[in-house]
Parts: sequence; structure tokens; C-alpha cells
Amino acid sequence: MKLEEYAEQVVSRLPCSKWEKQDVKDELMDHLNSLKSELVEEGYEEQEAILLTIQRFGSTKAISQQLSESMPLIDKYIRKWVMTLFFLYVAISGYLLLLSPDRFRRRAFTLEWKQRMLEYGVPQYTHLFQNTKPFQTLVDYVFHYDNYSFGTVMYNLVGNVMLFVPLGLLLPLIFMSFQSVHRVFFLTLSASLIIETLQLLFSLGSFDVDDLLLNALGGLIGYGIFRVGAALIRKRRNYNKFDDDLSASSF
Repeated sequence: MKLEEYAEQVVSRLPCSKWEKQDVKDELMDHLNSLKSELVEEGYEEQEAILLTIQRFGSTKAISQQLSESMPLIDKYIRKWVMTLFFLYVAISGYLLLLSPDRFRRRAFTLEWKQRMLEYGVPQYTHLFQNTKPFQTLVDYVFHYDNYSFGTVMYNLVGNVMLFVPLGLLLPLIFMSFQSVHRVFFLTLSASLIIETLQLLFSLGSFDVDDLLLNALGGLIGYGIFRVGAALIRKRRNYNKFDDDLSASSF
């Protein structure tokens, strides 16, 4: 068997894209040819050198298993698409939360409201739409649900959770350093705090501490989805059956 056929059998079993397989094959071929050249220089015939090279590297099954276990969940080529999806998510979220026409309508309403409250001599009501007490808004939705429409409740509760689910899912997929629940939680909380603060400073919406909690919950749900998916992928890799059709005894 030729070294290229040997390398092809190794990479054909790897759980990655065809482009990543080609990169692994090229690197493996470099190592194989380097060892073969050393053996030829030691006085072995080329066919003997090829046989010894493959014997020293081991069976394709063993190498494929080792490479499979060491590979990340997604290879660098797929990661590029996930990275693109991540930046698209950030752009859409930024638009919806800070730049959409609805935000500027809220800004106009908020500014007008503040001006009226100042004119009426009740400046304390300029902060009517701000909540710094944890769970106050959530409790109000539960015990005074009849004061809100179903759409409003869904938008503020489910919407705030779902908006940050992709963040908790995509971050650990792209960045190995974020495959930790603590880092995902604090980054999600920080991102939510920045958005809420910008909305407050520029009158683009209300500042609500409960939104921070819901956003953080969404990030944790996304991270939970990542962990479940990662466990399933690793389980599949660990139980993947490799054919033992190639070994040193085959030659």
C-alpha cells in the first residue's frame, strides 16, 4: 500500500469537513514522507521503508481514533461560517435593541414624557419606566397580568430570554475560552448591562434590572444547548466503530 492510500484511509474516518481532512492528510503525508526518507537514507529499499513507516505509525484505526478525539467540535472551516452567523446575530440584535425605528419612537415618547413631568413639577416621575428592584417587573406580570396584553408579556419575558440564547450557544462554539458556564454567564450579563445602560442614557428604552436576569437566563439556556450538543457529538465520536482493516500485519 502506498503512503497516500494509508493517509487517505486515516482521514476518511475523521468527523470534519473535506477541507479539514485535506489539511490533516497533507500534514500526515509530510510526517510519513519524512520518516520514509530517513529510512531510505539508513539503507532500506523504498518498499521496505514504506512498510516500516506504516508499521511505526500504526493502524489507521488507532490514528483515526486519536485524531478524532483531539479534534474540536467544529473545524476551522465550519467555524468561519459560525463566526459569520455570530456577527450577523450581533448586528441584528444591535439594530433591534438600539437602532430600530421602534427605539426612536420610544425615545421621542420618553423625552416628551420627561419634559411634561418637569413642567408639571413632578421630576420624580421622569424615571417612571425604570426598575432597579429585582423581580419587581416579573412579579407584576404574574399578579397583575390583567393589566397587560398577552403580546406585551410574551415580548418582555420570552423575547428577552430568546434574544440571548444564540449568544450562549455560539460563543463556546467559536471560542474555546468560553466553554465555561461562568464566563458565558458574566459575558451575557455584561452585554445586557451595556445595552440597558445605552438605552437609558439615550432614552431608547427603559432600564429594567429584570431584563438583565432574563437575558442572563437566555445565555445560560443557550450554553445548556451547547453542552448537550457537545456531549452528543463526543459520545458519537467515542462510540464510532473504526474498521480494523489496515495494520502492520497487512503488509
